[in-house]
Amino acid sequence: MKVSILARAALVATATRPTVGFAVGGRPLMVLGGDTLSHRHRVATFSRFMSTTNTEMPSLKHIGREEMQEILETVEQGESNYVVIDVRNVEEIAFTGPLSPDVRTLPLPLIMQKNVFQLDSEEFEEVCRFSKPEPDATLVFSCAAGVRSVHAANFAAQGGYSKLVNYMGGANEWFNP
Repeated sequence: MKVSILARAALVATATRPTVGFAVGGRPLMVLGGDTLSHRHRVATFSRFMSTTNTEMPSLKHIGREEMQEILETVEQGESNYVVIDVRNVEEIAFTGPLSPDVRTLPLPLIMQKNVFQLDSEEFEEVCRFSKPEPDATLVFSCAAGVRSVHAANFAAQGGYSKLVNYMGGANEWFNP
């Protein structure tokens, strides 16, 4: 399914200006003011907005630090169906380091520009530099604070993935507990 122009504008707006909110039900974008909206409220509002524009969207599970730690331990043991993807920019990851050596880096701008989850396996590997996750894999997204990762999960859902997880605390929480 292609991303509508309105949805793409919404993704860009919140990725670049996290104080932008959305009107639900097909109304135009509107600024709601960052000081009055909590981070979780913005994520929830965006999730509701996306569900109104794309009817068959799978649910997105939100997790905290402890659950992320458990997932990373499972991935490090090589016994899981999880693929953990950090959607921060390369410079951000270079500054803090990765959450784990087993976390894949796939910046949100690349996801958006190339619509990577719509690519076939060969093209995905060429663009992303790692194997395309299997359709039944559980994709776990992380960013700095849990906002960009929601956007990445929406792109994955449009690419046919249904097992989607968002680490809400992101690198900010991970590296500054």
